[in-house]
Amino acid sequence: MSEAGQNIYLSDEVKRYDYDRWLTALFAPPAAREGIFSLLAFHAEIARIRETVSEPMLGDIRLQWWRDALNSIAGGTLPAHPVAEALARIIPAHDLDIGDFQKIIDARAHDLDPLPFQSISELLDYSDQTGGILNSLFLRITGGTEEGGLAAARQVGKAYALVGIIRAVPYHVAQDVLRIPAAVIAAHGLTTDTLFSSDNRDVFFGIIQELTELAEREQAAACRLMQGRPNTEKAAYRLAALTTLYLKRLRSAGFDPAHEKMNIGGLRKILALFIGR
Repeated sequence: MSEAGQNIYLSDEVKRYDYDRWLTALFAPPAAREGIFSLLAFHAEIARIRETVSEPMLGDIRLQWWRDALNSIAGGTLPAHPVAEALARIIPAHDLDIGDFQKIIDARAHDLDPLPFQSISELLDYSDQTGGILNSLFLRITGGTEEGGLAAARQVGKAYALVGIIRAVPYHVAQDVLRIPAAVIAAHGLTTDTLFSSDNRDVFFGIIQELTELAEREQAAACRLMQGRPNTEKAAYRLAALTTLYLKRLRSAGFDPAHEKMNIGGLRKILALFIGR
């Protein structure tokens, strides 16, 4: 595959599997987009493993392949995979830490476990190690290296990932996966077996409200960190506009993640990215 063909492939993969982040990449400097699409294509590959394997062991094998691929890249060997080949170019070009990619893989290994997180802290750590690290790498590819900017970008990604978990509850349930922390479920007097009972519908919405309020606090922290940052870092912060949009919709939908209001069209998302809310 030619380099031009590979770039088209990477962009198409991200657009298909991670449309929100694909949109934000379009606001990045043109010179950075190839690197960003490579990064996001890697994440899309890792994030999709759980839904593309028939059993956890096969998922573990695929995750280990990616760990080995990163080790090969570190050793100067080029893995035979279009996304891995792209990573082999962008990691040295932008002085990225391979350890950050390994951390994303390790966090995504939790996707293979159908059981919920045990605590809020586990949920927040997962959001940070996936969306948070990913967005800090996004900023690095656009040239951002200051600690303040990296902290802001990481918090933006963490808040977005947390909202994504809330939005995905209906999808996860259909896949026999639960991401709501067990401690939160128990605190509301329910169990994993009774959580989705029609008799407990209002209690479930109360749980989603609690998680939404948690995400709102994480989003507020992101907004504080973004204040006063230079415009050159702005592309990595645009994701926050979509987080705000989703949080508003969750409230207007009565904290029902399956409500039709959560199906936001592409034009509305683009508008949010343009105006910042």
